[in-house]
Amino acid sequence: MGFNVIQGTSPLDVEWYGVDITTATNLYVGQLVQLSTGAMNGVGPLAAASGAYDVSGDQQILGIVIGTNNYPMTELFSATYGQYISGVASQAGQKAIQKMGGGSYSFPINDPAPRVLVAIINNTTWLEGSIYNATVGVAPTVVTVTTGDATGAGCTTGSCDVATVANMCTLYFRTGLNAGRSRIIKSASATTHTFDEYFPDAIAVGDTGVIVPLRQGGSYAQITSTSGYLGMGFNCAATAATNYFGIDVKYLDLAEAGKERVVFRFNASHFAGIRT
Repeated sequence: MGFNVIQGTSPLDVEWYGVDITTATNLYVGQLVQLSTGAMNGVGPLAAASGAYDVSGDQQILGIVIGTNNYPMTELFSATYGQYISGVASQAGQKAIQKMGGGSYSFPINDPAPRVLVAIINNTTWLEGSIYNATVGVAPTVVTVTTGDATGAGCTTGSCDVATVANMCTLYFRTGLNAGRSRIIKSASATTHTFDEYFPDAIAVGDTGVIVPLRQGGSYAQITSTSGYLGMGFNCAATAATNYFGIDVKYLDLAEAGKERVVFRFNASHFAGIRT
């Protein structure tokens, strides 16, 4: 669940950070976080992109939460989203839950305030992220072919999670003669799909697969944006047309329902401020 580092600096570049109380109450292990700026008193969750390459949101990505300073016997855990820690302001709130050492240059180990351990990333860091249908834990919709094509040049399916953007989405077949194969979709539609590179075998009525708004190579992507659980995966129900992050996709793994994932790195623009 969430995001994790596949390949980056060795050893992994990590640091303890405060939990911002102005942008979110909780931070979850596996969550993408943004650099604290302005009124933020610590790191906060990466919000959904606003504008192309998040030009309007202008968030600076810091990294991924990989741990908290909650004592093991008092860890906070969500059955859906996993381990988390809550940001608090008051003295009583800071001392209410037992903490363990989370010391760094910025925070001594006897500081009881909530802290998260962050794996710091940059545009050369390869990450793995899950793909969800809007909500964490919900798999992309399986589509069934309603009109096939013997040449493999196109097909019609039941509606996918969001209308495709030309040349920015992928169809992966799970059944039929083309099972295990994928192609970038040339057309822009939720149901009618064409391909510049044809599928090598005939596409038949009843074949099934999944369509995601991601592609190998330079891709657009939007993160999950459920209130309070921002940045825990990619959202395949969000169009890749207007609001998105720019990512470089190494590969997509769409073979198994509920385990769809992508290996990628973020575009360099997401680590610099003032992009408007």
